[in-house]
Amino acid sequence: MMDSEAYNKRSPIITSSHQDISPHITDVGGIKHYLCGCGAAFSTVAITFPIQKVLFRQQLYGIKIKDAVLQLRRDGFRNLYRGSLPPLIQKTTSLALMFGLYGDLSYFLRKHIHSPDVATRSMAALLAGATEAVFTPLERVQTLLQDHKHHDKFTNTYQAFKALKCHGIGEYYRGFIPVLFRNGFSNVLFFGLRGPIKEHLPTATTYSAHLVNDFICGGLLGAMLGILSFPVNVVKTRMQSQIGGEFQSFPKVFKIIWLERDRKLINLFRGVHLNYHRSLISWGIINATYEFLLKVI
Repeated sequence: MMDSEAYNKRSPIITSSHQDISPHITDVGGIKHYLCGCGAAFSTVAITFPIQKVLFRQQLYGIKIKDAVLQLRRDGFRNLYRGSLPPLIQKTTSLALMFGLYGDLSYFLRKHIHSPDVATRSMAALLAGATEAVFTPLERVQTLLQDHKHHDKFTNTYQAFKALKCHGIGEYYRGFIPVLFRNGFSNVLFFGLRGPIKEHLPTATTYSAHLVNDFICGGLLGAMLGILSFPVNVVKTRMQSQIGGEFQSFPKVFKIIWLERDRKLINLFRGVHLNYHRSLISWGIINATYEFLLKVI
């Protein structure tokens, strides 16, 4: 990630021609990065949750976008944000850990381990992603609340958690392996590429220009990672939509879905275009909001 000089506090003009990506995020740890991650998460969940819900229905049932939208219409407006509390808690927590732990771990590893910079940063990103996977139960409950097949079983987050309790703690962690893989893989690429990508964008010389570049940088990365991890999320969604019964492995569930969708790759990626746009918007918001908060807090 490229280092940069600070903003001139008395002027909207930037004192450096370098692009600014989280100045010295890996040189100094602290609570600031955690707070900025929380703020970024809250803003993106509030804006993109309805889009995510349409995408969820496509991933789970393999239906077209218009059919997914019709399902939400039939559910009614009062159910539009049903299931939003778990992702709000999960997203604010996971992004706080993602940015905060990355900063802290990068600082720690660079201080105590003498290895190439790219290796320490990649390890920090991987470990931060693995830690995020601890909150899989929140993603699990979100999946159940968004699935209309479970609407008659529970109506809120508390009831969903309570319904899983009788099946043991393992039931909360269905889909843990794909979540672990997705988080680690995505974090390494996100933190490894966002600096170089922004460096290749037109040089920003004002606050607003930096905000736009941060949005573009985060959006492009989010869209790319959303496409790469889409099949993993399809399998994860299927695994987490089940309550009780056998704990099926990732390869087994993937095979079932592959056969159900006529062994066609295009059917496995059904909904990817919506996921692309959602990721473009949400990660653009996350990156821009995070960088903005980092400068004002």
